[in-house]
Amino acid sequence: FCFNLLLFLCLKHILFGGQLIMDELFDVRNSLHIGAYQQCINESQKCEPSDEDLIEEKKVLMYRAMVAQGKYNIVKSEITDDDASSLQAVKRLATYMHKKSDRESVLAATKKLQDDSISMGNPVVALMAGVMYSQKGDYDEALRCLKHKDAETLETLALATQCLLLLNRVDMASKELKKMKTIEEDATLTKLAESWVLMAKSGEGIRDAFYNFEELSQKYGETPLLLNGQASACILQGKYEDAENLLMKAQEKDPNDAETLINLNTVSTFLGKPTEVAARYISQLQDSHPSHPMSLELSSKEAEFEQLCAK
Repeated sequence: FCFNLLLFLCLKHILFGGQLIMDELFDVRNSLHIGAYQQCINESQKCEPSDEDLIEEKKVLMYRAMVAQGKYNIVKSEITDDDASSLQAVKRLATYMHKKSDRESVLAATKKLQDDSISMGNPVVALMAGVMYSQKGDYDEALRCLKHKDAETLETLALATQCLLLLNRVDMASKELKKMKTIEEDATLTKLAESWVLMAKSGEGIRDAFYNFEELSQKYGETPLLLNGQASACILQGKYEDAENLLMKAQEKDPNDAETLINLNTVSTFLGKPTEVAARYISQLQDSHPSHPMSLELSSKEAEFEQLCAK
């Protein structure tokens, strides 16, 4: 199984000048954080922000949810060349994810933005670049984008945490988490990042990670992302039947969710189910998510095996 890569991300209230100010976009943003993508889109369509900056942020959040749903054409067609740089960044991600043939040109354009030393100071631009490099498996380059001194937000810190965990740098990931807790300890995204780090450390912290996911599910509703978090914690504790039950619930909500399929494959193997059952989940993953890092890795291994057999 793997820790969820698609992360995309929360504050309900902001304490400023002694006054508690309501975050108008909390429901939109939080829905995105927990993987409730259609809910994010629905909330964005109901929301009427009070100023232009919030209107732009609302669109960014909505289009990011659409990218997560695979609605690349909609994002590409609705975001124009005249739109703000944050929206352009989301469009680049949609273009990258949509067609393999466009990826090199999108990465080349992103590299130019990295080289100008200014663009990556926009947190959304840095985040979308980080997501692209993460999808490519280039976590070091993703971190270069995310660690721009002017781009530090809960979102960029969360993705940096994931990248460091994937590089087996739990020590450095823990430092990123500490920064997130300084910004907002009780934010949904901070709780998610804390759970990832706890699972990576193993030990008794895995149980705390499970409770974090469970608490978020009870508070905001179950989503495949949160159910997979609980299931991953169960797998690490050897509770494979509990994990399978959670994953079946996740599959009912989204039959083609990539992480659900990966974790079901893992659980099926641990439970000793017939080989064809576990293989079925991988086949479904490759059919529905051909660009997923796991699908790409499997395709590469299959090609290597065929070459060896041909010799």
